[in-house]
Amino acid sequence: MELSRRKFMQGVGALGGAAAASAFSFPTIADAAKNAKNGSAAEAAVEIRKVKSGCAICPNFCGIEATVVNGIIRTIYPDTARAEFYNHGICPKGASGMFNTYDPYRLKKPLRRTNPKKGPGEDPRWVEISWDEAFNTIAERLKKLRAEDPRKLIWQHGQGKYLIQEQYCQAWTKAFGTPNMVHRTTACEAARHVADELTWAGGGILPDLKYSKLLLNFGANYYEGEQTSRWLDWQTMQSIESNGLKTIVVEPRLSGVAGKAHEWVPVRPGKDVVMILAMAKVMIDAGTIDEPFLVDFTNAPQLVDASGTILKDKDGKTPLVWDTVSGSAKPYLQGVKPALKGAYNVDGKPCRTAFQVLADSIADITPEYAQEVADVPAATITRLAQTFAKEARIGETIVIDGQTLRYRPAVLYSFRGLAAKEHGVQGWRTGLILNMLVGNIDAVGGLMLGGAYGRPQYFDVSKCEYPPSRADLAQSVFFPYSNHHIAQTPNLVVQDPQAYGLAYQPEMQIFYGTNRPVSIPNSWQQFAGLAKTYNVVIDIVMSESAWYADIVLPDKTYLESWHFAPTRGTTDTGHIAIRQPMANPYNLQHDAFSIMWELSKRVGFRDQFAEQCNKSWGLKEVTFKPGRDYTTREGVEILWADKAKKDFSVAIEQGFVGSRKSVKSKYLSGAEDKFKGPGKAKMKFYADQLIDTYYKAEGIVKKNSLASFELAKLRIAYAPLPTRDHAFPTPHREAKDYPFYVITHKRMYRNQSGNTVNNVILNQAIGKDAATNFVQINAATAGKLGIKGGDAVMIETRVGKIKGTAQVIQGIRPDTIAVSYHYGQWSPGYAPDAHNGTAINQVLEHHPDLISGHNSFNDTKCKLYKA
Repeated sequence: MELSRRKFMQGVGALGGAAAASAFSFPTIADAAKNAKNGSAAEAAVEIRKVKSGCAICPNFCGIEATVVNGIIRTIYPDTARAEFYNHGICPKGASGMFNTYDPYRLKKPLRRTNPKKGPGEDPRWVEISWDEAFNTIAERLKKLRAEDPRKLIWQHGQGKYLIQEQYCQAWTKAFGTPNMVHRTTACEAARHVADELTWAGGGILPDLKYSKLLLNFGANYYEGEQTSRWLDWQTMQSIESNGLKTIVVEPRLSGVAGKAHEWVPVRPGKDVVMILAMAKVMIDAGTIDEPFLVDFTNAPQLVDASGTILKDKDGKTPLVWDTVSGSAKPYLQGVKPALKGAYNVDGKPCRTAFQVLADSIADITPEYAQEVADVPAATITRLAQTFAKEARIGETIVIDGQTLRYRPAVLYSFRGLAAKEHGVQGWRTGLILNMLVGNIDAVGGLMLGGAYGRPQYFDVSKCEYPPSRADLAQSVFFPYSNHHIAQTPNLVVQDPQAYGLAYQPEMQIFYGTNRPVSIPNSWQQFAGLAKTYNVVIDIVMSESAWYADIVLPDKTYLESWHFAPTRGTTDTGHIAIRQPMANPYNLQHDAFSIMWELSKRVGFRDQFAEQCNKSWGLKEVTFKPGRDYTTREGVEILWADKAKKDFSVAIEQGFVGSRKSVKSKYLSGAEDKFKGPGKAKMKFYADQLIDTYYKAEGIVKKNSLASFELAKLRIAYAPLPTRDHAFPTPHREAKDYPFYVITHKRMYRNQSGNTVNNVILNQAIGKDAATNFVQINAATAGKLGIKGGDAVMIETRVGKIKGTAQVIQGIRPDTIAVSYHYGQWSPGYAPDAHNGTAINQVLEHHPDLISGHNSFNDTKCKLYKA
């Protein structure tokens, strides 16, 4: 049967015979759910079950407990047993998560495209097909590609990474033979991750809020969008009440977290780098820094020559410091006392300590200069620097459980605020340097690291691959330290592979739980790439990406399937968890796990997939065996047995097992163990691998005559220390006729992927404010422009124009507008309510961070006027 667009909206989006209306109503949803499960209005008996599981709508992974009545999910509450280890509550998305499962617009049958033309105005002319036909069609294409060149397949996942988990995706693509597995982190926090990796060779940070006295927060909105929100929001309030924690938020917009802070500092967008460097100067000039920490834990004493390179010993590997005992350059070994400051002469060549290089480079970045750039009063910058140093209590110790520990209860923390920019890595590197100046790394009340020096390779020079092997250009000469893939790049590369030196033309893409083009800047560039490839989309709704698909496969929601679930640890706890099915109202046959197993079998690499699963999950005792298939539950049972070492009945009954960190493991097994003292690796106060990588990249560019490559931009990006240049992204320098800064943010009510946009609770019950977004404008600015609240306004950037609805407020800078970035969906496969609002990503400029590949969500400038 061929489905027209109108019939698709009326038919394939209908649930249990309930017609898709112009807007949802509660009786319609309730009746549809009931009829879909039972087929009649009468029920013989009432069966009530409590099911422990985990939420998967966002990467907070909160523990939940659902009430299931006669097979229908009625309520979702936080799992109170999980509060001791992570979340005390859940957000509106999680509490109403069952409405995603009972969504009348859910995909329920595989669909095949019959119109070869792809575009937002094209009718795909969907035809419902059987699962067997879908698998055979996809498998035939995969067989052909695997025989010709498996690199021609690109696998992309977003939220799918957090459903069955990335290890399965990695195993499947490796078994198939393609290097092109790409995930979502450059739409989220890749720059922060890479900054951590370059600085302390690991990833994952959290403030030690249980003991902190001062939290200096640069744009981590943990009341709405942070990845550890449901712990951070609770712990912050607890620490304010019980420990006297003071919170200061530095960001252009009065967010929810800024509104509850003790102080809000409205910095000019993108200029926080200069503000932090000015604070560093104040602290260095006053001598309020932790010099012993800088000497013992970091490479700040290492000697730097005129080219910016760290001086090495005769072996060409071991860094040199200036030994104050012998008055000569030596490796930092036992008996050597390194100088932190100063300029010296080694073998007739001038050099300085890395610390001195920083101090000299910021000599003129005074609070007064920062005031001009960041528009924060010099007195405020000075006060914040002095307060940060004072509250850090440099030199103090504290005894906990018999252990004497460094006590530094002041911490600077950020999430996307310093990272979602063209120079995002350098943004967070600036924050890390300020933390290192007071010595709070892995100290009580400071910044806790997740696995210090766990991946020493991040301290090495990048391989700077050219020609690139991956379609996303990760770790190539274009993005040398993009260790987390580059989500937005494949759909640019497929349009002209030769321009990037790619030796093959990607022909097919599989998208699992991602709506990538809608989620990142300059969306229409992404859709142009989707029109060039054969696309398979696995999702629960007809997203915009699915509208460009050739085959669409319906997935199960997190309430319908088994998952070995990712979790969020805290500074004190960790846990292992599962998700388990509670309902299956459409009698869906497959989820992504079973789809992958079936395709691997039909294409002919099932045993290789099983082998790669064992490797990617690190399975030793309980493993996947060759020669057989696995159900989704069996896969979870294998992982639970290996990781939890508990009977599976514990998983079903409790949903998780938790653990607490000892004082020793929390404070003494990280930086103290890996970096402190002579003869050990050092944290990269001065990221010398960046300057070494730049010189390597420069040679590759010149050797291969890459005329379009902008070495000047790479040189700025790959500075070993943050500089003022990192406060001036491309639009700030070039878009001189566009007076307003554009910043984006996340709201509690939506997710980027699109799977929450049909939720009737979020669109109706909470109120109209939740169902749409607004263009937030400062009241004084609005008055000058003649704009009132509710007016239609036009946002014009160098990329294009888009309409929005004005919301006039006091809590935003006069030179800034703010728009949340997950509204304005256009796919005809969504409910009408999903189309409300402004899709701001469509007009954001695309200037990814050249180190990490992170998208620049907060650098665009615009004109604003009444529509």
